[in-house]
Amino acid sequence: MERKSYTKKEIDIIKCLYPDHTTRYIADMLGRSERSVFAKASAMGLRKSTEHIQRINRDSFNNLVKSGKAYRFQKGHTPANKGKKMSPETYERCRGTMFRKGHKPKQTLYDGAESVRTDKNGHRYIYVRIAEGKWIPKHIQIWTKAKGAVPDGHNIIFRDGNTLNCVLDNLECISDSELMKRNTIHNLPVEVQELIHLKAQLTRTINSTIKSKNHERT
Repeated sequence: MERKSYTKKEIDIIKCLYPDHTTRYIADMLGRSERSVFAKASAMGLRKSTEHIQRINRDSFNNLVKSGKAYRFQKGHTPANKGKKMSPETYERCRGTMFRKGHKPKQTLYDGAESVRTDKNGHRYIYVRIAEGKWIPKHIQIWTKAKGAVPDGHNIIFRDGNTLNCVLDNLECISDSELMKRNTIHNLPVEVQELIHLKAQLTRTINSTIKSKNHERT
């Protein structure tokens, strides 16, 4: 069967509607098959818009939620086997596939194992397992071993800003107020940040010089 060529008007319709409408909608409008419209749009280099794809995914999810509602257990549902013990015959049939007491999955990690986790702000940190079900940030572990417990109202930060660089030389203990001050500085223009850092460096140098002179006098 000879294929019907697309007219200029049909091509203009596809070009206009394809990114934000379903292929079925356009096919019905043109009296053509979805497959034909899809092939023509692909040949024209057309793609569905991000907004359209998100809308389709959202609609599909909502439809799935609605269609599955009738098959879900309702709140307060009581399982049919609640309070019933497994019969000896059933137990024998299932015993070969049961987990034994103390069984642990193959992917269970050992003490000292490390895992990278991302917090709610998108920052990545290395965590270390110190006991079953207990993990602590690696930078806190390293600081505690070398310097002792972190004082209340203080935080361990990374000098170079790399939260995965947990070597001791890259860690610094600062107070909550200092942390807030530094976070505020980061929101300022780069030029202003540099001036603030230079001022802080100059202040430290002056204080160090004064302290040294006072020491010499004594």
